[in-house]
Amino acid sequence: MKKIIISILLLIFSLGIGYQFLDLDIFHQVTAEDLRLKGKVIVLDPGHGGGDHGAQGKAHGTIEKDLNLKVAMNIKKELEKRTDAKVILTRDTDASLLPKIDQKKELQARVDVAKKNHANLYVSIHHDAFTDPSVKGITTHYAPLRLEDRKLAKYVQQAIFNQKIDTNDRGVQGSDYLVLRENSIPAILLELGFISNESDEVRMNSKEFQTKSASGIVDGIIQYLSR
Repeated sequence: MKKIIISILLLIFSLGIGYQFLDLDIFHQVTAEDLRLKGKVIVLDPGHGGGDHGAQGKAHGTIEKDLNLKVAMNIKKELEKRTDAKVILTRDTDASLLPKIDQKKELQARVDVAKKNHANLYVSIHHDAFTDPSVKGITTHYAPLRLEDRKLAKYVQQAIFNQKIDTNDRGVQGSDYLVLRENSIPAILLELGFISNESDEVRMNSKEFQTKSASGIVDGIIQYLSR
């Protein structure tokens, strides 16, 4: 009898059914119909812009605001190629949303883009920096205690590293960022490497990484919205 039970369990997991017993069904098999995401609205928020430059790389001079926008445009292109979702950027040029720099109002204006467009998902794009140049890796942030946001963060973080990204996987982290806290929809903030770390800075500017990261992020979004 014991052998029969073990055989049944192995069959269940081989069919992918058993993954529902894990923390989340991260290995959900996405079908062609799933990929369409018709009627879904996704807001991509390239952090900083205009007079707010964000972080800057010391080794190669990378300016975060420019890279954030480039990555967001790549993700938008990939989403529109693979799905029927409506994709909205909070900014599509090197400009802030408001005429004067007021960080709190600027961040709230980005959240308001999602509210105004009745979005289903919000993804903020950033690149990290730290005083210790040896620190590197990718982190996905979510609002603490919000289970759906945490699930979205896990889907996206794992999908990025499924692309064989050669840097530290810093996991998902609950963080009290305004764009996460004030969003009423599932929202995450991606830190796609440390601009203060030379190897991460080189990587984040490479075409290979930008292609892989965009593909992974879109995989995670599709998997989350296709549950």
